[in-house]
Amino acid sequence: MRNKHTSTPALRPLNDTDVTTWELPEGAIARLGRGQIGKIAFSPDGTHLAVPTRIGCWLYDLDTMTNRALWGTERGMGATISFSDDGQWVATRDWDSVVKIWNTQNLQCVAEIDVPEDSRAVRVSATNVTFLPDSQHLAMYYCDTYSDQTPRFYDSQCAVYDWRTDINTPIKSYTIKSGRERDNVAPKAISSDGSLFAYTSDANMTSVICMETKELIAELHDDYTEESVKGCDRLVFSPCGEYLAACNRGNKVHIWNIHNGTLEMAPTTYGENHYIMFGIPSYTKDGTLQVAGIGGIEVVLWDAAQQETIDTFESWNPTNISACFSKDGTRFAVANARGELHVWTEGAAALASLPVHHQNAGSVSFSKDGRTLVSTHRTHSAVCVWNVTSRQVKRTFHFENKNPNISGAIVTSPSGELLAINKAKEDTISVWHLPSDTQVTEFTEKKLGVRKMVFSPAGEYLVSVDILTPIKVWHVASGTQVTELPKRPSSHVSKIGFSHTGAYFVVIYGDSIAVWDVEQWEKHYHAPLTPQTYPGWKLHFDLNGKQFYTRPPKGAAIVWNFKSDEQIGLLDIEPCIDTSIYKGMLQDLQRAQERQREGPRRIRALQTSTCHDIIAGGMWGEIRLWDATTFKTLMALIQPTGYQAPYALAFSPCGKYLASGSRWDEEWEKGQQKTSVRLWDIATGENFHTFWAHPTDILSVNFSPDGELLASSSYDGTILLWDVKPFISA
Repeated sequence: MRNKHTSTPALRPLNDTDVTTWELPEGAIARLGRGQIGKIAFSPDGTHLAVPTRIGCWLYDLDTMTNRALWGTERGMGATISFSDDGQWVATRDWDSVVKIWNTQNLQCVAEIDVPEDSRAVRVSATNVTFLPDSQHLAMYYCDTYSDQTPRFYDSQCAVYDWRTDINTPIKSYTIKSGRERDNVAPKAISSDGSLFAYTSDANMTSVICMETKELIAELHDDYTEESVKGCDRLVFSPCGEYLAACNRGNKVHIWNIHNGTLEMAPTTYGENHYIMFGIPSYTKDGTLQVAGIGGIEVVLWDAAQQETIDTFESWNPTNISACFSKDGTRFAVANARGELHVWTEGAAALASLPVHHQNAGSVSFSKDGRTLVSTHRTHSAVCVWNVTSRQVKRTFHFENKNPNISGAIVTSPSGELLAINKAKEDTISVWHLPSDTQVTEFTEKKLGVRKMVFSPAGEYLVSVDILTPIKVWHVASGTQVTELPKRPSSHVSKIGFSHTGAYFVVIYGDSIAVWDVEQWEKHYHAPLTPQTYPGWKLHFDLNGKQFYTRPPKGAAIVWNFKSDEQIGLLDIEPCIDTSIYKGMLQDLQRAQERQREGPRRIRALQTSTCHDIIAGGMWGEIRLWDATTFKTLMALIQPTGYQAPYALAFSPCGKYLASGSRWDEEWEKGQQKTSVRLWDIATGENFHTFWAHPTDILSVNFSPDGELLASSSYDGTILLWDVKPFISA
């Protein structure tokens, strides 16, 4: 029976349904996507699901399957969430290991616990937070990573705080010393009353500690000697604290009697005839043990008392991190690698699905008419097609392999109107017209094994590269193969691309570069690259179609002419003798001068202006501007302290302005809340406006064709749309 006395969290009005406008940063007009998911939790009565994400925490009403709240967006980066038993409080932990307690009636922060720093620590990371039954005490685990020796060692600690009286000092704590090279001492569990702490102290040993006296209560052995991964993967105490249940990394579960150290239930196989990678054990309030078995494409729910399967349902590559039971065991929620959220309810006729939370967003581009936006999402290997007006996803294309930006097995045309996809284990490449959402053609050949693809600028040709066969050139309109370009024996294709005029096609191998004339598909020339540093070379094309650039892992970019195999110039990245070239605030200029000689310099991003006259390069601490004809340094825009990684660049359509998005700056992360999107006047070097945008790395920025909108995509899994008319027109 659900607790009717629990408090209801602060909810938005039922008619406020446009979540793309909720809690936006100043200056943004819409947010596409809901942020990458952390560790989810049910409300005490099971009626709501709280979902921490990298932009903040969402609350879903499971009776109506709707969004009801979004909070904690000031910093975002939510990782873990937990409700108190009375429903009055909710605790969150972010990626900075700051734990906050919120009042559910108004979603205001009432207390904050910052995990104490260790003088040896490289990173101190809180991993979980749990309220004890009195709602006044909060238990959490955290891991100290320190490297005063080689290799690194890791300590893990369980601590209990009385958050209403003292948020600085735990009233109970226990530290586990570890001499093993592990990311954490896992798994761990704390009893419901906070008196007992259990952790896996060795591959086949689990220890139970009294938190009050630090006394060792029990050492519990398991025997998974036949398993490829030994020992326990998940632990959970029974409500009475007398039993400890554990799942291995596989399809077995067992229960210990803590008082006599014996097995109450020997390792038992569950989910027979189903592929299970790991299990999630959970006790209901009446002491019934249930297990959720997570497999490659499905979830199996199992009753340990009855030794029988409760139910099964499909979910593509579900994750054990973002999965949990409700307290009464009647509901189970799981997020999968695609960001899809599924909720199983006992007795329900069908599985319920919540809105998709897209994983980290990579590149973003507008169609020619500005009505469609295309974003890549590398973690779950997908391309999303958005309607800019309605701000809704029109279609999502999934690709099973990871990193489509690297593998190239899914690619969009420069206009943003065509998309080509080759799915794993399929012998076809399908090409779609995105504005009309129609498939226009399909190329078929046995064992394609495509690793990279690229469209010509007008979308006339598609070039595909696989592991074994020659480079193939396809004619999109007719759906036929035009020709094959021979690959160098035993040389891996690193990068491919067309010039912006479509007249030339370039291939970078591990040690050389080749240029083809597209009209006849004849090799124009082949030249060596020095140094031979595969896979670090990058390829960039000038908009005028006369030259292109290769960027080594370190050092200056090399300028090439399409018609000659001679290098025609370098983009200098050394400190400038003429100090008038540097533009920025005085304190930033002084800091930049002090650091000019520190470490190797490297261009991390490169863009040419739409007027073909200026090249912009993003480097650590500065954006450098070069003349596109003479390659002379024109200006160096020094970046403010804390935002020194401007690796996302885009020129406005008029060519007068430059937008830059910064990565998260680890060196200055303390106190930093958001990364910045900056607008620069190319003529003066002035940073005339700054948007405080995403809580983590900005991976791409792009202007709409009319120059009125700017889109920024981020590792947080979202795309923000900014209205730049007031600033550019001014």
